[in-house]
Amino acid sequence: MNISKIENTIKTIFAEKKKRIIFWYDGEKEFEDIVSEIKLDDVKIVRLDETSLLELKIEIECSDLNIRYLLYSPTHEPPPEDDWLFDIRLYSYTFHADKASIVLKELALDNQSIRPYLKQRNKFFNNKDRFNKLKKWVKPDDREDDIDLKMLSVVTRSDQPDLFTILMKVFESCCDENTFNDDISSKYWSDIEKLDLAPSFWKFAAQTFGCISEKEPGLNDFLLRIFVTDFSNQLKAKIPSSLAHFVIQDTSCSMNSTVFLSHWRSNINYFRQFNLISSHIAEKLKITDLLISFQVDKLLDVMTFAAVERRIISSLRDQIIGNSSHDYTGIQDAIKTRLDGYWATVNLDEGAYLNLYKTVYKALEISTHLFILRARYNDGFSYTSAEAMFKAYTEELFKFDQFYRNFNEQCDIAENAGWDVLKSLRQTIEDCYSGWFMDQISLKWGDFLEGDDGLLNKWRLPYICNQYDFFDRYILPVCKGSRRNRVFVIISDGFRYEAAQELTQIINGKYRMEARLDPMTGVLPSFTALGMAALLPHKKLDFKNKSANVLVDEKPSSSLDYRAQILSQHEGVAIKAENLTAMNKIQGREFIKPFRVIYIYHDQVDAVGDKAATESQTFDAVRKAIDDLSALVNVIINNLNGTRIHITADHGFVYNNKAADTIDKSVLDKSDQDLVKSHKRFVMGSDLNMSNNVYRGDTKITANTKSSMEFLLPKGTNRFNFIGGAKYYHGGASLQEIVIPVLTVRQMKGKHLEKSEINKVGVSLIGSQKKIVTNIPRFEFIQTDTISARYKLRTVKISIRDGNELISDEKTLTFDSTSSSIDERKKSVTLTLKAGQEFDDGKEYYLVLRDADDETEYVRHSQLIDVAFTSDF
Repeated sequence: MNISKIENTIKTIFAEKKKRIIFWYDGEKEFEDIVSEIKLDDVKIVRLDETSLLELKIEIECSDLNIRYLLYSPTHEPPPEDDWLFDIRLYSYTFHADKASIVLKELALDNQSIRPYLKQRNKFFNNKDRFNKLKKWVKPDDREDDIDLKMLSVVTRSDQPDLFTILMKVFESCCDENTFNDDISSKYWSDIEKLDLAPSFWKFAAQTFGCISEKEPGLNDFLLRIFVTDFSNQLKAKIPSSLAHFVIQDTSCSMNSTVFLSHWRSNINYFRQFNLISSHIAEKLKITDLLISFQVDKLLDVMTFAAVERRIISSLRDQIIGNSSHDYTGIQDAIKTRLDGYWATVNLDEGAYLNLYKTVYKALEISTHLFILRARYNDGFSYTSAEAMFKAYTEELFKFDQFYRNFNEQCDIAENAGWDVLKSLRQTIEDCYSGWFMDQISLKWGDFLEGDDGLLNKWRLPYICNQYDFFDRYILPVCKGSRRNRVFVIISDGFRYEAAQELTQIINGKYRMEARLDPMTGVLPSFTALGMAALLPHKKLDFKNKSANVLVDEKPSSSLDYRAQILSQHEGVAIKAENLTAMNKIQGREFIKPFRVIYIYHDQVDAVGDKAATESQTFDAVRKAIDDLSALVNVIINNLNGTRIHITADHGFVYNNKAADTIDKSVLDKSDQDLVKSHKRFVMGSDLNMSNNVYRGDTKITANTKSSMEFLLPKGTNRFNFIGGAKYYHGGASLQEIVIPVLTVRQMKGKHLEKSEINKVGVSLIGSQKKIVTNIPRFEFIQTDTISARYKLRTVKISIRDGNELISDEKTLTFDSTSSSIDERKKSVTLTLKAGQEFDDGKEYYLVLRDADDETEYVRHSQLIDVAFTSDF
């Protein structure tokens, strides 16, 4: 309310009427709250209800005639016989203020006919703060409903006068911290009722959503109806009879339940309250029990309840376990649909960085990839040579290890959070990997190890670098070049080939970087001391006094300091990864300045895996190693101006979750053996006894040592003992242990820099559709680029908008196809227009795609909307 206008009116009366006393009777108490704020110079303002009338009468009659009075009373004019001041009133002026007229004028409303309505809303206008907030939104041509909607927005502190926003604010106020129940009172709703706005609220609700309830409306009943109606709208089957009476029957507006809940879920300010209320309603209606009768394909579009997600996950898990056709297309499509859905993308836990539904779906997706790969080798592994099998492992078979690790990584996250939904599938995966793949591949590879022409008698494969030739092959050529050339070597203990392949993809997805992965043949036995020594510059490797201590050109090599001494002969230095990353840019550059070869030692995988207490965390350690090495590459290139990096390892490893049994243990007769070193996967010594369950080799052949050192390896995946753990092991001759990665990273410059740009795949709307003629339009899109190292997936939120105002639900699609087939890169989406809204068939509306990562607009397509019949639903 504009107080200055009242002040000016009263000043005018004093001036024009030449009266020194003005009576102001306010029987409706319309101005009672603001009287104290009125300021008039040389005017004494008196409230008659707070003053002795006799004393006032005496004061006025005895006062100076220049003193002016404004006498306010929050009552109607009293009859003369009851008025102590009647005689004074006869020579004074009586002022009447029509609040409705004042409000009409202050709000600059054009429609004079709404004065009676404004008078009915006196309770609202009695608060100055409410009035001023309303004033910002009111337009001259607003009618009663327009103003009521804006009043509701003011009362609920909404950021815009929109029913959907009002509802979200009201329902937010129904939640108490992290709980919701039917008995929690809502301050906003209490205010709405006190200000007599509840009838208008229900009127708007009925207009938007259809018939709400035949009985007296209530918020709890309203919530039940919009949630169940949305569930019914998206369910591709008949709704259970126990819920049918909650479904809003007005088909012209019932789809607005779906649009509203979509808006609510996608609103960053209110989605948590949606989760609470959805969970409460699901429990109240026993949704989990009702879902048992539905197949996955009937539920795929339903986002109403998290219970739907759990039902789909359980069903897909069972389908994967019981799949005998090896066709996982339908399962994978279902997983992709749900991964783009609400429950797999929202942050379910305040402060958490993961979504467990997404975690589980990722595990399911990985399992399908593993089983599809498994199906390709139903007849086992058949190769004509060790070279062919080694190549097959580096090109495809390593994926068994990678899928197994990635699946278990997701499983561990879920199980650590208390979710056991994947346990049965985990056992199936274990049977596939440990019980089939590892047995099959180790037996086949073992065929190439034994015999006069076996690998153990030559230990060299065509075109494959041996680990002991690493320095001469990869480092020495750089050192022979320009003085400016500097090479960084990162050696990560136990970092096996499949993990390096994943790291290669990550680095190739970075701007200015190019990574290439090559395999090396590791030394045997594949243990740390020998593998680390083989990677150093040397002319000769040997053992000290027939022990397992490895000498490099007659020098010890077991410690960082020893390795630094060896490297110093080649303008090199050795440092631990954590020590290098602890340096700032200036310190790092000063450290490397004198050197051309920098060996950086990283120990994550082996440090965790090679201990019984922590071996179960091996795959977590691999993930951390990948992250560490990716970050270390960034440091070298961005802080140290490195242009060439080689990432390699001393050995690989084997890991499986199955409990070790006596069948997994190979027994040695040690009575007449002189053992130099005993390990889970090998023993070293001289005059070692041969048996059918072991391979025998000599380091002079398998590690190029000067002197001979015999060793025995258990066949297959067996171990000699389980000391230090039984799940993680290395030292043997399996492909997982001896295929050593050499990941070469280069910084791209000049004309090659453009090729390093990283982009998201393009997405285009298919067809020339420019007009929407149904309330549920369908749109088809095509992914214009194939996923590759330089083209990343794109996830978009798709909606129809009036300018930027959302007038439909919003759905998410992820374009991540690696296929070269155009048909396989197509995706479609069906949107639901907000019903009950009049669309101008000559106006441009927009189909809008926004990037899901940062909400930036990717593209918008102009659309006309000409929906002829609302009965399209």
